[in-house]
Amino acid sequence: EVNRCGAQISKNAVRDRALVFASVGPTGDFIEPLGTLTVTAAEDMFAEQIDALLAGGADAIVVETMTDLQETLCAVRAARRVQADVPVVASLTFDKGARGYATMMGVTPATAAEQLAAADVDVIGTNCGNGIETMIAIVHELRAHCTLPLWARPNAGVPQLVDGTTVFPDSPAAMAGKIAALRDAGASMIGGCCGTTPAHIRAIADALRA
Repeated sequence: EVNRCGAQISKNAVRDRALVFASVGPTGDFIEPLGTLTVTAAEDMFAEQIDALLAGGADAIVVETMTDLQETLCAVRAARRVQADVPVVASLTFDKGARGYATMMGVTPATAAEQLAAADVDVIGTNCGNGIETMIAIVHELRAHCTLPLWARPNAGVPQLVDGTTVFPDSPAAMAGKIAALRDAGASMIGGCCGTTPAHIRAIADALRA
């Protein structure tokens, strides 16, 4: 019910002036053999969620903030099972370690790009966890390994804890000032994740139109 109503509210709000991409996040469980969640159970849960989002009028599905490639593929298959022709974005969250960029489950941008492209997704991307400067480097790596449209939604900077409150340091102008570099790295669909506000999105849109 929450998924269906959320999609309906968004569709009513945009009144055909924009598309609604409905968010599908990770389950929070590990899939076998790392955990007890089976592939079948994961796909069934994702399918139930996606069916409700599409019933509410969502135009596309965004499988996002993922770190495990197997779980991502479960969600992609579930979306295709519910509606074969629905546009699907698969977006992972990468961090930089000693060996370069990878998700916390060890998935590199190269592996993600190659396997997701083979899984019949329409757009591959990255979101959350990083500010726009780091996202530029991640998008550049994704572009080197696939030709699909790339989706990029950076945070409004790396979150900081100030007097017990989480603060995102990048202003709308600061994010907008780096948008051209993100586009030039290969991103074709750009937005924002944690810490972004309507003011950030407006500044990003203005910068891209310019």
